[in-house]
Amino acid sequence: MTSSKNHTDDGTELAQDGNGPDDPDMTFVTQAHYDRESHRDLTTEIMFAIADAEDVAPIEIKDPPLYECVDIAAIEDGFFGPKVAGHARDSEGSVAFQYNQYRIGVASDGWITVSEPAEYEEVSGSE
Repeated sequence: MTSSKNHTDDGTELAQDGNGPDDPDMTFVTQAHYDRESHRDLTTEIMFAIADAEDVAPIEIKDPPLYECVDIAAIEDGFFGPKVAGHARDSEGSVAFQYNQYRIGVASDGWITVSEPAEYEEVSGSE
């Protein structure tokens, strides 16, 4: 539940929805937030976001295995990795990859966004 269009009830700023002018062919589906201090790893957060988009339990997301689509360890190390030589390895940026019909975006601020092609939504919504 959000208290405003841009923040959750606890004040956390929401990620951009992917419907900006730079990506007019994609439609925002859902988002999740990864916190490196959380008990969930990045892979788990991504799988939960995909499951939310599919409206299924995360255990049902099996094909293809996520590791066949992207190197999660590289993303986690680059954006959220441990300190190196006493300095935080906090990179800024984002990476996106395809998982079935979805485009998954992972940003260095921890936001995971799931989008799908706009025409996919229209075709599947017309049934």
